[in-house]
Amino acid sequence: MDFSDWHVARARALFTVLAERHGLRMRGADAGPDYLELELPVQYGLRIALKLVWSRDLLLIRSELFTAEFHLDADPDAEARFVDTLDGLVRGEVRLHLFYWPRAKRPYKTLLQVPAGEQWRTIYTWFRWLPWSPVAREEVFVNSRAPHLHVVGHA
Repeated sequence: MDFSDWHVARARALFTVLAERHGLRMRGADAGPDYLELELPVQYGLRIALKLVWSRDLLLIRSELFTAEFHLDADPDAEARFVDTLDGLVRGEVRLHLFYWPRAKRPYKTLLQVPAGEQWRTIYTWFRWLPWSPVAREEVFVNSRAPHLHVVGHA
């Protein structure tokens, strides 16, 4: 087994453990010598599809609402932060604060936030284009096991 095979096997094991921890189904999407992408589709316990990606020195959580990147070479705690973020998203402990342009279906900016007393602390900021664009609409999304709930309110 060469070095890249070891990393793919480690990433696959990490993604599998995380899916099993939350009782989620996972399906393979794409793999190569230095790339692995597995999908957690919408299902009971997960109301948005997520893709877990490993690419050389990078772990990513992707959805149609955001992409969160964790750089393994630059941050010794990147893997732990990746695990904590995914766990928090699935458990509903991390909320998504979404910002939309007028008439847009997908957000241009998403804040991943955790409770901090009576306020929210941003742990990750993602934006599609300019982060200072005018806000037409804001929504807050929190995952839960209830399949009929989606947006829990406006910010």
